[in-house]
Amino acid sequence: MRHKCKCISPFWRETFLPRPEGNRMALNADVARGRGKVWLRRCASGLAALALSTAIPVSAGETSDEAVLWPTRLRADMARVAQVEWRLRDAASGLCPGVAADIGVVFDDRRAYRKADWPVLASTLGLADRPVVAALVPGGPAERAGLVVGDEIEAVGGFSVDAIAERRKAGPLVAEALLEEIATTSPERLIEITVRRQGTNLAVTILPKRHCAARLVLEVDRSIDAHSDARNVSISAGLVTLAQNDDELAMVAGHELAHIIHRDRRGGGISKRRRMEDAADSLGIGLIHCAGYNAAAGSVLLDRLRKRDWLGFLRAPTHRSFSKRVERLQAEIPGLTCPATPKPVVENQKGSPSAQSD
Repeated sequence: MRHKCKCISPFWRETFLPRPEGNRMALNADVARGRGKVWLRRCASGLAALALSTAIPVSAGETSDEAVLWPTRLRADMARVAQVEWRLRDAASGLCPGVAADIGVVFDDRRAYRKADWPVLASTLGLADRPVVAALVPGGPAERAGLVVGDEIEAVGGFSVDAIAERRKAGPLVAEALLEEIATTSPERLIEITVRRQGTNLAVTILPKRHCAARLVLEVDRSIDAHSDARNVSISAGLVTLAQNDDELAMVAGHELAHIIHRDRRGGGISKRRRMEDAADSLGIGLIHCAGYNAAAGSVLLDRLRKRDWLGFLRAPTHRSFSKRVERLQAEIPGLTCPATPKPVVENQKGSPSAQSD
């Protein structure tokens, strides 16, 4: 999993939530104070890959204690999103446009934050001048091989952190560069990660898993928002907080991942875009089912959003109403099978959109 800066908009921006173009949905969410963005891929290409752009001072209405707690809250969100990402990427194996090596780890590095935040990061997280293991996917390759949260990273694949950062022109996104180094590991090749633990250097050898290359981007933002580009999925911290369980969080991520699998593009009429959203709902709920989440519980999030939208401000013609979406999804749940089956919207011979059949 990764964090993100504000440059997410390559080819199109498909959204889980209906909203008019350019109108950011900002329902109040009691989330950790946003410090920039958190990434899952490279900002230069649209989304990012595991680094943190931070920053904002204590503001009116926020106590100093709340300001100090934000790193801990953010770390918890990073770990939560990473676990959902791992399971969905696994469920989508063979469906995504690309594959990548993954070991189930979240890195963090203070260079992605403004220097004014470094003392708080040191006191709350122990984050010093080296990137660290911030979270591990339970049962993932990194955890099984012996990596531990808090390990300081010295080298990956025999290359020092500084050498990797320089070669990949990482700038402050050093943690993301390390994940990219792992992602490009050749199939079936072991990768050695050198860590410093309690003053001693240790070499940990890991066999990465190859699955869907799409990543989840945690966007540090109080708004309730989720969208995707051609490569990655962005989810706001506000939405992570709104999701009462991982079934609901997976529901959002699964829908956006479905857009990537379907290779959806912005454009076309309202009818085509609504069909694209319907298809993403259908594949998305199949993905979360195959990832081991409770599909029925996940769809509850849409019902809660419907109750918040009592004036209908969040409706847009590209999406069905929340109640209709819930109704459709509940009807599909009994027939879900694995692996999930993509049904992208294609143009028929007359140029009008239709759902692709098997």
